[in-house]
Amino acid sequence: MSEDRRMPVIFAGHGTPLNAKGDNRANASWKLLGRKIPKPDAVLAVSSHWQTLGTFVRTLDDNRKINDMYGYPQDLSDLEYAPKGSPALAKEVLQLLGDSAQAGNTWGMDSAIWSVLYNMYPDADVPVVMMSTDVDAAPDALYALGSRLRPLRSENVLILASGNVVHNLVKNDYYTEGAFDWAQRFDDNIRKAVEAGDSNKVMQYAKDPDAALAVPSTDHFNPLLIAMGAAFPDNKVTVFNNYCEYRATSMTSYIWGEFQ
Repeated sequence: MSEDRRMPVIFAGHGTPLNAKGDNRANASWKLLGRKIPKPDAVLAVSSHWQTLGTFVRTLDDNRKINDMYGYPQDLSDLEYAPKGSPALAKEVLQLLGDSAQAGNTWGMDSAIWSVLYNMYPDADVPVVMMSTDVDAAPDALYALGSRLRPLRSENVLILASGNVVHNLVKNDYYTEGAFDWAQRFDDNIRKAVEAGDSNKVMQYAKDPDAALAVPSTDHFNPLLIAMGAAFPDNKVTVFNNYCEYRATSMTSYIWGEFQ
């Protein structure tokens, strides 16, 4: 199938759950994506917040909302967003991944995913299958796992991976604009590698001098590796939300593939 008939792949920097509501730069772009991308039959959502040993896929026909945040306004917890699941898609994902994944239904739809999809598809009319990230997997294994998901893109399935390239909550500065120098350098280096299609450099991110500060744990970076693996070499890369929140959380996001 030609590139223009494949669903794109998205890596979304989700940032604070506050981005889900109100008028802000992050959700303005998510709303725009919902209008520009042809409507998918289903979404495979790879969440940085569903951290597991091994990879798990939710196989039920529902998606209970997980309020995995604390100290935020009550209206975020009260927000209702629960699109249907897709057991058929989940089964296909498990077949594509083989021994690399298994069914798991102890989790639901967390804020890394519902904050984005609530803005892309506010009517909750697109089925969603949740997939976890294996926090112990090596970068090349995550990339390879993503590559096994590529056939879904020719079946009108949108692959949405949500995390943050730079994610250091301990260093977050909630009162100052911009990014720390180390956060900006690391984010820029990863962006240049993604734009160049240099998957090896992205997989070897730990060699970057700023990696220890930018990626103190792998959970929020791992979805990027899966998303990049699901891209084809001929895919156009589009960068959006290229900024930092709280100086230590990168919102930089990517789309692989053509969209209107």
